Amino acid sequence: MIEYDEGIHIKGTDLWFDSKKRVRFSFLSNANVNHFVPHEKVIATPQTLRLLGDRIKNSVVLACPFNRPFTLGKVQVELIPAGYILGSSQVVVEIDGKRIIYTGDFKLRHTETAEMAEVKRCDILIMKCTYGLPKYAFPSPESVIDSLVVFIEESLSSGATPVLLVEVLGKAEDIAKVLGDRGYKLSVHRSIYRVIKIYEEFGIGFSNYERFRPRELKGRVLLVPIYLRGSDIVEKIERKRIGAVMGWAVDRVFVKSVFGADEAFPLSSHAGYEELIQIVEISRPNEVYLIGGFSVEFARTLQKRGFNAKPLETPSQLRLFNDFI
Repeated sequence: MIEYDEGIHIKGTDLWFDSKKRVRFSFLSNANVNHFVPHEKVIATPQTLRLLGDRIKNSVVLACPFNRPFTLGKVQVELIPAGYILGSSQVVVEIDGKRIIYTGDFKLRHTETAEMAEVKRCDILIMKCTYGLPKYAFPSPESVIDSLVVFIEESLSSGATPVLLVEVLGKAEDIAKVLGDRGYKLSVHRSIYRVIKIYEEFGIGFSNYERFRPRELKGRVLLVPIYLRGSDIVEKIERKRIGAVMGWAVDRVFVKSVFGADEAFPLSSHAGYEELIQIVEISRPNEVYLIGGFSVEFARTLQKRGFNAKPLETPSQLRLFNDFI
């Protein structure tokens, strides 16, 4: 019933999930896609479509708000929040008496700028498991933010600019929201600034931020995309301390070495190991199909817990890490 070929396909239908190759009809779970392909037709939330912008101009789009079921031929479809980034969604498909749920990227813990994830019972669960090893049981976001604030305070008091390396979509907005609400003055790279403006269109409030100006950094916290580490934007700042903010920072020494960071903070927009287990235990599927991350290892974990689980793909972890950053 389920097949994988650069995307997930429900056999006997035109419906694909997050397909990496051009297809007739694909559901897009979120706007943070590394290899976007303009499909003939696309279904996604209005927030996702807005964040994708011109990348979908050559596709016929079906904007679907959360929790509004509709019919596509013999299939009933509903989008529910995934909790990953603004507008990120899971797709619930009812077909031939079975309920299939594809999670896409998701997070069960509360985040500052994404809709709270929903979990439903299902017969078949297809899920992404980016952090499918026990070592990726993340600390509480509150404790990580507290550590981040200490880093910022120490940097500012020493006359250095705290530079935070963040993912443009999702992580940057969460941190900008938290720090801005606490009164910190923020300078954000133009790519992050653009996304914040779109988030504001959907009612999420931000404060104390402005677009990055190289000569106006005194007393400010700078947020830049991870990929700009080593660029002139960062390197030309005379006095700075670098903080890398990402889920992979559980491997603190490794992340500090790779990014030349002074500190690393394990804050993720994705579900950690415990959340991956939690969504399976709540939804109680008869079958679990896994993609991404440590899908082989996590399948074994679920099998030991009595679930019929198997990977749909066996990705190279090096490729996964490179794609993620």
